[in-house]
This record gives sequence, structure tokens and C-alpha cells, in this order.
Amino acid sequence: MGEEPREATSNYEGLVAVGPVPTSTFARWGKWVQAPLGGLPPVKEYRCLRTRERMTIDGRLDEKAWQKAPWSEPFGSIAKGAKVELETRVALLWDDRCLYAAYRVEDPDIRGTMTGFHDHVYINDEDVEIFVQGDGYYYELGVNPVNNVYEIRWTWVQPLVERRSYAELDRLLRTPNFLYFLARDGEPIGRHGDLDWQLPGLEHAVHLDGTLNRPEVRDEGWTVEFALPWEGLAPLMGARSMPPRPGDELRITAYRAHQTRKEWNRENSATGWTWSIMGNDNIHIPERWNRVLFVDETL
Repeated sequence: MGEEPREATSNYEGLVAVGPVPTSTFARWGKWVQAPLGGLPPVKEYRCLRTRERMTIDGRLDEKAWQKAPWSEPFGSIAKGAKVELETRVALLWDDRCLYAAYRVEDPDIRGTMTGFHDHVYINDEDVEIFVQGDGYYYELGVNPVNNVYEIRWTWVQPLVERRSYAELDRLLRTPNFLYFLARDGEPIGRHGDLDWQLPGLEHAVHLDGTLNRPEVRDEGWTVEFALPWEGLAPLMGARSMPPRPGDELRITAYRAHQTRKEWNRENSATGWTWSIMGNDNIHIPERWNRVLFVDETL
């Protein structure tokens, strides 16, 4: 049964266009406007320390390693880094098996409603996300307060064309559930997002300090823990060593979708708070993600 596309639509004050929209209600293509990068502050640097402690992925963050890890400054507005009303911080650790990410999320009204497989939870719920750049690919992962995740493997198409990687191009064209970002200005071809891709061995957990879906009760917030196995990330990294060697660097950023709604079922009211300053509401600019340096200093 064929899809019945609608007209392309735009929102976010003209920053993004999407369409045509299939019967699944999720767009098949999109185009973000990229802000000029020249006037933005330098990209941040973060020293990711090695942990020798066995990490239990339960969302509680009670390992000594998380208490000693360097935590980020509070997230700011995505465009300019301006101060926002609720605090969100991230910390990273690594060992020979995984990249670990932890979040502390201040949230006085914890709500979680989206529970389907790879639901794009930021549409209705608060979520936190991580983006990890590879070589010709990048990985996007988000989770809401009920520990439901979505994942996307993004593939830059132009390098595949240049290498004549016909088998991989054929696989991309046959992907049943995808989103295609049109080319950025000055680039001939865009990127392909596989909406069903799953990182092998991914672990994730959320712990609530409050009550779920009870707006009459004031909550403290929630904490998140991710473990991203290097073995699962390796196919996205080209010739890079996985696990990384001390002194290696990856571009990584973190994001929070904050729901500004007052009505329970109001949709599309999220605003972005980020670890990186992006210039506008477009998080998909790897050149602006933080430089994460993997060091052999252990906790």
C-alpha cells in the first residue's frame, strides 16, 4: 500500500522543513538550516577519564567513579549557550569495553508517556541524548524518564559514492524505516538515518527521584546511565582504534529536550538545551560537538 505524501511543511521559524510525511506520521526527509559557524565560541574540550571500577548500569550513579568524574557545566540554550531555568549535566568515562555517559536532570514534573519501539521520545517527553561522531557515520541515542530509547545510525552518503561502495548504497536504499537529511549548503549529497538500527550491546537505565506523571507532586529529577560498547561502535569508526588509545579524540555532544507545555497532551513544545553551542536549533553539526580526549588517568 503506497504512502500518500503531504506537502512539505516548515516550522521552528523556518529553520527546518520536513516531508513528505508517510502514513507512519514520521517524515522521510528533512532539511535543517545551518547557522554560520564563524562567530561562535571555540568548541569545548573534555578529558574523559578511565575507570577501573566495575560499572553497574542502573541509573543510580552511586559508583565512586561517577562521584570523582569531571561533570560538565550546566547545559545552556542550544543556539547561544544562554542560562536556562533547570540544570542538566553530563559526565563521561571509559574502559576497554565501553564508553559510559551519565546525566543529572533537574525536573520538577517528571513525565513519561512514549513507550513504543524507537519512539522519538522528545516529541512528547523530556529526554536526554548523546551524539557520537564516527568516520562517515554518527550515532544518535535518546532516552525518556521511563527508560525508553530511540537510536539512529546516520550515514554520510557522499563518501560511499566516492568509494563506489555499491553494496552499502544498495543497503541504504532498501532501509525500510529511514530519514534522509538533504545536503547542507556546499555539499552535493546529504545523510541517511536508519531509524531501526540498534547499537549491539547497548545498556541504558534511568532512576527517578520523584513520582511519574503526577504533576501535582513536585519532583527533584532523574538520572541516566548509558554504556556504549566499543565493539558495537567499531563499524562506525573506520580505521580508528576501538577501544580508543590514550590520547585519541572523538567528537561527542549531549542534549536535553525540555518540554515547555502546560497542557498534558500538548505536542511539539520542546526546546533544546545542550552541552555544545550550535548557533541555532540544529544539533546535527558534528563540527560543533565537543572534543573528547581519552586519557589514561584512572579513577
